[in-house]
Amino acid sequence: MKRKGIIIFIGMLSILISSCATVGQYMPISSGETVIGTIQTSFVARDSWLSKNKTINMQAYIKLLEAAVKKYPGDIGVRNVVWATGRTIDGINVEVVATSMVISLGQNER
Repeated sequence: MKRKGIIIFIGMLSILISSCATVGQYMPISSGETVIGTIQTSFVARDSWLSKNKTINMQAYIKLLEAAVKKYPGDIGVRNVVWATGRTIDGINVEVVATSMVISLGQNER
């Protein structure tokens, strides 16, 4: 009976770990960049093991920049992009929640 409980626990833990993926900071902030706020967005992405991080990094960056342009005036960019996947929607696509810092580019280059 105890062995069955351990197997169930390990199975549930495996499902939990595989159902949520995160990535470290994409496009880290550089010294001298001025943070003017933060932005968060969510979107749906294809769940592919082949180039998941690279693809979602780029999608998250684009979606966050689109949201930031609507909220913040001037020449801006996004840095320290962090995202996490949530539930699988239809077996192929997953929900992604992303957040980042918004910076003023002013004299900085893109």
